[in-house]
Amino acid sequence: MRKHSFFKNKYTLLALILLLLLAVDVVSHKGMTRVLLPDGFPADLKSTTFTPLRQPLSQTGMYWKKAVNSREAMEALPADVAGLEMDVYFDTARNIFKVYHDSAALSEQSLEGLLEIYQKRNLSGSIWLDFKNLSSMNEKLSLNYLVQLREKFALQQKIIVESTHPQYLQSFNIKDFFTSYYTPYFNPYQIDTTEFKLYVDSISATVSKHNVSALSGYYFQLPALKKYFPSYPLLSWSDRDRFSMVSFLFHNKLKSDANLKVLLFP
Repeated sequence: MRKHSFFKNKYTLLALILLLLLAVDVVSHKGMTRVLLPDGFPADLKSTTFTPLRQPLSQTGMYWKKAVNSREAMEALPADVAGLEMDVYFDTARNIFKVYHDSAALSEQSLEGLLEIYQKRNLSGSIWLDFKNLSSMNEKLSLNYLVQLREKFALQQKIIVESTHPQYLQSFNIKDFFTSYYTPYFNPYQIDTTEFKLYVDSISATVSKHNVSALSGYYFQLPALKKYFPSYPLLSWSDRDRFSMVSFLFHNKLKSDANLKVLLFP
């Protein structure tokens, strides 16, 4: 009888339902949940003391739109968007940037064409270029062309150039672009201590030789990047679930993170 009364108590049932929903929320957003917890990273691995390049970047907010890779996406942007990200490949034969994410989404859309829409709509947000194929073969040509676009569309202090190859970003630094090293993919919560240290040491060795304005990586990499590279501004990307308590707490934490400069959303 007492057991029956227990389950009939509406407050107890409500509490059980809420706990169940929270458990589902935690499991569904386990990456965000892990970021909310103490990091647990190796205590004997020291933070770096490198100083990033202090290039200015015009910015009205930290939340930017991810993957604005088509005319439709550019047309759909809010007029007051703080910033936007595009995936670009440089075509040396035609001396243009093409805009698409990967080989599954090949496109003839040009960066210049999208910037014409940007200008026509009087947008003022800054632009993050994920330069997918930056190399020694196209570094000089792509830099010269990007300088031309910056002048044509009045984008001074409004462009981030990101690459997995920071050695080829050095000439962009000289031309006053805000640059970011797209760090190697690793999930610090799914690898052992030895492997974790190898990743941190690799990033450290890279930025010691090829300095940049910021580091960029997946949201679950942020605690590690912040801990071991505390002087660097961070750029990242994440989903946002309006119906998730975990997502709400996660983004509230990021809002107050002084290291986080830009967070992209789909």
